[in-house]
Amino acid sequence: MRLDTPEVVSYLEDTVRVWLGLPAASDVPVPQLPEALARRFLRVEEVENEHRDQWGCWEYGACEAFRRGALWEPEVDRWLAERRAELAGRTELEPLWPDGKRFAVSLSHDVDLLSDTVTPGQALRGLRASLGPPQGGGLGQLVRLARPGVRAARTLRHGIGRAPAAELLELALGIEQEHGVTATYFFTVYPDGPSRFDCLYLPGDRCSFRGETVRIGDVLRAVAADGFDVGLHGSYRSALEPGRLAHERAVLEEATGLDVRTTRQHFIHWHVKVTPRLQAEAGLTADSSLGFNRNLGFRCGTALPFRQLDVERGAPLDLLEVPLVVHDGPLLRADGLELDTDLAREAMRQLIDAVAETRGVATLLFHPNNLERAEFLELFRFGIEHGLAAGGWFASLRQIERWWRKREARILAR
Repeated sequence: MRLDTPEVVSYLEDTVRVWLGLPAASDVPVPQLPEALARRFLRVEEVENEHRDQWGCWEYGACEAFRRGALWEPEVDRWLAERRAELAGRTELEPLWPDGKRFAVSLSHDVDLLSDTVTPGQALRGLRASLGPPQGGGLGQLVRLARPGVRAARTLRHGIGRAPAAELLELALGIEQEHGVTATYFFTVYPDGPSRFDCLYLPGDRCSFRGETVRIGDVLRAVAADGFDVGLHGSYRSALEPGRLAHERAVLEEATGLDVRTTRQHFIHWHVKVTPRLQAEAGLTADSSLGFNRNLGFRCGTALPFRQLDVERGAPLDLLEVPLVVHDGPLLRADGLELDTDLAREAMRQLIDAVAETRGVATLLFHPNNLERAEFLELFRFGIEHGLAAGGWFASLRQIERWWRKREARILAR
């Protein structure tokens, strides 16, 4: 991928201008992003290297920033902070965040399941998905043969019910309302041709929510009515296959009457060459997939929003990216960092403080079903309380998108 084409040069100039808040009408030239930072920001290593992990994802171990110890360092944002300080005495800059806030906090939730208990329909979908093709030959075939039994045992352990209770979703919503903050909830749609990684519910499935038996689509409407953002959690294959995201978005909108614009890919299955274009073509306008499954940090060196670039065509997309910084899974899980609660809290503190210092967006992901464990619940509360104490502006992904687009329009107006 070349960084010196006119299209890429223009894209980087506009992106840096917006990040800095340097009006286009100003006579002050836009500082040029250093090549090493431009490569990290544009994910050149992901364009040039086809290596992916066993789930088809780009993972932190393949990152050059990880190998040199800079994965948790917002290098692009530190460079921008230095340039912003230099420019402040020369010209008036557009504020980054409303009401003089230092930084933003974007709480988010991937709703992979509403309850460990499943409906009969969800149990059948799970068995069907378990019969999907193996990830490889040999051992993969043996794993495939074992999957239906594993699924059945898990279902029996957690039980089958006509309307499982969405208690942990209620818990997450209640904690946020208690603290006076908002969040984005990404809901999925059981896809046609599912993979074994996909979630099992559909908007028409029944559940118990706030003491009533309702459809899951009704839950989404209730969440939106409470002032939260409802987004699409795109299915595993939707990251690479045209048309899937548009179909899943249409299913959610038809079932709820909501205008669904925000998204995050399930399993963080996101490919730099393909997924942003598919998201934009589906009419989605803001994404928060750019993070890791098994680590924390700054995949593209920044925690600031930016317009995605179609790297295959060299053209900006009408899609705002707000990178994922803290993912709950890696904190405690054995296939992640496997920290204890104290170390996990300190890791969160370090990353939130780094974002606050460089004035980005601390995007935090907590799966509602994880809140059943006291450790995850403690970390979720800590993220909210530390973000508030540090002076963050809590906003949903949709709110950040709206603010950033208006700000961008003011800056780029000539």
